[in-house]
Amino acid sequence: MKKVVIFGSTGSVGKNVLRVIRKDPKKFKVMGLCTNKDIKTLISQIKEVKPNYVCVRDEKSAKVIKNYLPKKIKLFKGDKGIDEFCSIKSDISCMAISGISCLRPLLLNLKYTKRVALANKESIVTAGDLVFKAAKKANTEIIPVDSEINAIFQLFDRKRDSSCLRKIYLTASGGSLSNYMQKDLKRVTVNQALNHPTWSMGKRITIDSATLVNKGFEVIETHFFFKIPYEDIDIVIHKESFVHALCEYNDNTLLSCLYSPDMKKPISFSLYYPKRQNLVQDKVFDKAFSLSFFPINYNKFPLLKLILKAAKKKDNSLAVLNACDEVAIDYFLKKKIKFTDIFKVMEYIFRKYPSCKIKSLEDVFYWDDWARQKTRNYIDKL
Repeated sequence: MKKVVIFGSTGSVGKNVLRVIRKDPKKFKVMGLCTNKDIKTLISQIKEVKPNYVCVRDEKSAKVIKNYLPKKIKLFKGDKGIDEFCSIKSDISCMAISGISCLRPLLLNLKYTKRVALANKESIVTAGDLVFKAAKKANTEIIPVDSEINAIFQLFDRKRDSSCLRKIYLTASGGSLSNYMQKDLKRVTVNQALNHPTWSMGKRITIDSATLVNKGFEVIETHFFFKIPYEDIDIVIHKESFVHALCEYNDNTLLSCLYSPDMKKPISFSLYYPKRQNLVQDKVFDKAFSLSFFPINYNKFPLLKLILKAAKKKDNSLAVLNACDEVAIDYFLKKKIKFTDIFKVMEYIFRKYPSCKIKSLEDVFYWDDWARQKTRNYIDKL
């Protein structure tokens, strides 16, 4: 029986992790659950899986949940509590905390687990070198849960295929606004931007899918996970979201990884690897379907171009842009700026930031804070 700890258990990915585990309860034992402050969902999860440890980052929420916990469950609370929670030994840690706040728990937990199932992009985008150096030192494997990067993991055996690999293609649906004309984007509403055609995701990642910032982040993940040069990673528009990645080899052969847009598939692969377990009974060919692919027009997605430009600089720009993106999207969701202002804000911050190398965890958080403050100041002047 594998011991599992879930960071961010009350979010969409965390809930899907528990759905996968629920189908095979004799294979996994959930040792710990961690949330920010959604104690209503957490209480329900505790009743089901009966963990040994629970962590609530928000201290007020932690005081409330304390009254509902059996005495045998140990409660960790606050930022200090998360640090202590990270030292729980496990076979698999599922990292589903959203945003930059996942980075510190990830780095702390690496030496206490054998495998990290990583569902957080920002950790790799802002500190990929730090994360993979720490994982190597701890002898801990990291398996990507993100559907596209997980698909590459399933397709690509680097030891066998690296010499004959020509290119990696990540697929992109184009997001909720793919059929909009450029001139109409300034009038896009929040509801329109959140209406993704194929995936059900959190609000920020749905907006990032519309701007393709999300796809830029996945290019960076691909670079770090598989040591592939940026020039050998490309993007193709695939609106159906059934093919998640393709590998092209020197003999012009393309291998693709195809499954329905359901996060339980890559989660299951991450938990059972190197084995596979059939937990979702899909009938792929019970009805006719077709798949379409189109070359991407990078000029249509200026934020994607900006992210890829920053990635090649190998400095603090990705930490800066990640923070700027999150703040700008928050303002858009609150209807304080237009959709097109997201690019205006990020392009301005990218022109103004002072370039320097990221050498430590403290550097990442310094530039994250710097960018958030600068972004808010600039937006307030718009």
